[in-house]
Amino acid sequence: MQSIGNGIVKKKWAGLLGTLLLAACGAPDPAAPGVGEELPGVARAPITDTISAAYDSTLKAFKCDGLTWNCDPYKYLDGRGQVITEYYAPSTLGGTCLDGELGSYMDDEWISKVRVFTEDQTPLTQGRPASIEVTVQMPVTPQANFLDLYASSSVTSPSWTLLTTLTPTGAARSLQTLKATFTVPAGSKVQAVRAALRRGGTASPCTLGGYDDRDDLVFTPAPPYVSGAKATSVASGSMHSLALRADGTLWGWGDNYSSQLGAGASMYVSTLPVQATLLSGVKSVHATSDSSLALRTDGTVWAWGGNSTGVLGNGTTTTSANPVQVSGLTSVTALAAGRSHVLALRSDGTVWAWGDNSRGQLGDGTRINRTRPVRVGTLTGVTALAAGRNHSLVLRNDGTVWTWGDNSMGCLGNGTTIASSVPIKVAAMTGVTSIAASDSFSLAIRGTRELWGWGFGPLGDALGSHHPTPARTYLWSTGTFSVFAGPAHAVALERTQGTAWSWGDFNFQPNCTSPTVNYGALPAPISGLTGVSGVSIGERYAQVFLLDGTVWGWGDGVIYQKGTDQGGTGNCAPLKVALP
Repeated sequence: MQSIGNGIVKKKWAGLLGTLLLAACGAPDPAAPGVGEELPGVARAPITDTISAAYDSTLKAFKCDGLTWNCDPYKYLDGRGQVITEYYAPSTLGGTCLDGELGSYMDDEWISKVRVFTEDQTPLTQGRPASIEVTVQMPVTPQANFLDLYASSSVTSPSWTLLTTLTPTGAARSLQTLKATFTVPAGSKVQAVRAALRRGGTASPCTLGGYDDRDDLVFTPAPPYVSGAKATSVASGSMHSLALRADGTLWGWGDNYSSQLGAGASMYVSTLPVQATLLSGVKSVHATSDSSLALRTDGTVWAWGGNSTGVLGNGTTTTSANPVQVSGLTSVTALAAGRSHVLALRSDGTVWAWGDNSRGQLGDGTRINRTRPVRVGTLTGVTALAAGRNHSLVLRNDGTVWTWGDNSMGCLGNGTTIASSVPIKVAAMTGVTSIAASDSFSLAIRGTRELWGWGFGPLGDALGSHHPTPARTYLWSTGTFSVFAGPAHAVALERTQGTAWSWGDFNFQPNCTSPTVNYGALPAPISGLTGVSGVSIGERYAQVFLLDGTVWGWGDGVIYQKGTDQGGTGNCAPLKVALP
């Protein structure tokens, strides 16, 4: 075993790998992700982008059902009472506080529109800033008009808090929009804001002036954001990452050209983590090259982002910034995401797949891309999944490994280079407890501490070894290990001590003299990281999350992939992701 303290192996395998991987079981590709996303968490509420408020006949007010960053009734609040015809007048909670009925449509004032939203398009959240925007129709003759804005954390027994008073000054018969910010109150799942337009007098939630108009808007904010909440699942794609936190929020950073960070995120790149997608009951997050997936605690799977090969699983190839449910798939207990295909394990031990099938990686006996899940052969008793670039592996409850898909470099471990579109058993592999799939190789842990590998790549015995059938490549002296693989890098996690071991070279990583991350041929521990709970490997980088909930990343590629503004590249030593 090589000691990282005695220096990192500096032998490079770029030339050999660059030549051989041209036809590998998925040659390195700018869009190739990794495969190891782990551990559950909890989250909440259905996904939305902007919601149109609808009239709630019980509350007697317009309401947005579901989480959103923008609750908008559009023109449904236009008008005042019966004089200036208004939809569902008076549009106040409980139908109380009637509008003034003096004046006429042509000459006098009223509220035209009320909207509540966040400036940064992150979800309306208890304890966080939001804006109220009110559009007022100005009277033909100037009046002493005032606009009072209120908030209530209860809609059944509202107690209105005055936020501010604004003074409309628009031209006669014009529409003027006024705006104010406030902090969404904590403690209630459904809240309301009130816009109260008055002529003279003093501020009150329910004035009695003949020209006064009041309109309420009800919305559902997300529960309070918990600063520093622990990460419970991390996913790494090609150039984007996701984290699920214990407070139920989903965060993303990196590339967003295919909307893989979700609705509300920056259109292009987020250099630091942003809270974007909203989902309820999330167990784990996963990533393909340009899309994202979430496994929910109810056993359903949801996906968003790029969809050219059908990885969203909803029967289309249309990109979606908002998560869509994978069609017809229930009782799912685990997911594995490859470059552009996805595997799902159901509670009955069967495996289902969708997305790219150009190399038979879906295991359904065809090479037809699938936009909806199809069953993988007749496999049963499956306990674990792994998805590489163009091949797939599963582990059965009898400790055997089955694989299918591309086999150009021996990824299937059967001694040939012939692809298979149906699962085949990997000979002589029994007692396996963990599996991983990469671009051009496969890895397995036999027992608790034997590393086995086949295919071509950093198999644990050399940077560029080639084994057409499984070979034991490394043996730890003690411990219980799980294994994870990327295009040219691998990580093993020792479960009892929470230590991470690394080997292999990210994109022909320049020599590192740091005593932290090992890019050598043999596994060596990453110093300075303790209490590691889960691992995820992307195309150019790897990430772990610790028992304390922090996320750390290292590897090649530009800094925004790592979600931090710390100095340094992270190539040779892990950097902490800047989750708020």
